[in-house]
Amino acid sequence: MAPDEKTPFPTTSWTLIRRVQKGSDADARRAMEEICRQYWYPIYAFARHRGFSAMDAEDLTQTFFQRLIASETIQAAQKEKGLLRSFMLSLLKRVISNHVRDATADKRGGSFTATLSLDDPTAEERYSHEPTDIRDPDTIFDRAWAEGVLAAAEKKLRDDFAKADNLEGYEQLHEFLPLGDNATPYADAACKLGIAEGTLRLQIHRMRKRYGKFIEEEIAQTVNSREEVKAELAHLMAVIGGGG
Repeated sequence: MAPDEKTPFPTTSWTLIRRVQKGSDADARRAMEEICRQYWYPIYAFARHRGFSAMDAEDLTQTFFQRLIASETIQAAQKEKGLLRSFMLSLLKRVISNHVRDATADKRGGSFTATLSLDDPTAEERYSHEPTDIRDPDTIFDRAWAEGVLAAAEKKLRDDFAKADNLEGYEQLHEFLPLGDNATPYADAACKLGIAEGTLRLQIHRMRKRYGKFIEEEIAQTVNSREEVKAELAHLMAVIGGGG
């Protein structure tokens, strides 16, 4: 999954953050919703692993994002902070250590804040499937972050197939993604599709390359440089490889 040199790297640092800082209300709202989508469950899982009840972890997660928006923490974030993942985890630890519970703090982040949906009704169900032998909440956070990146990339891949009017192709091939089941022998899959095995292998290679590109696009929104994309990608693979 080496970075594709043909794909232009975002010209702004922390693309999502910059959209919150500099974009219109509509752009800021969409960017903030994307940040919430990416980090809601990792934050919830971290809180649960720190010993908070499901209800308290949900309240804490809600509070985290309300504070993030209302106190303009995210507007004040600077590119020198480094990786967005690290910034969010560091901020979460401060929120927990200070026992912040006020989800109704002054809203100074702009009109877009009132329309955000800060909830994930599947969070506790997801948390119930986390490995029980992981003791470090940081590991839970990183694992949830990595799974979120991969899920977002796979959604983009599926949408890409849909745009080409080839959802059936996606359904037939997605098991051959790097972390897929890979249960069907290539020869059997090729026979089922009515194509040569060599053709199937080429299709899988192209699909994996597109998938890798979408993963890099997800990561690129949260870092400052190509080098950091490579570092975050390596970290993601280490997390998934070590925890999956």
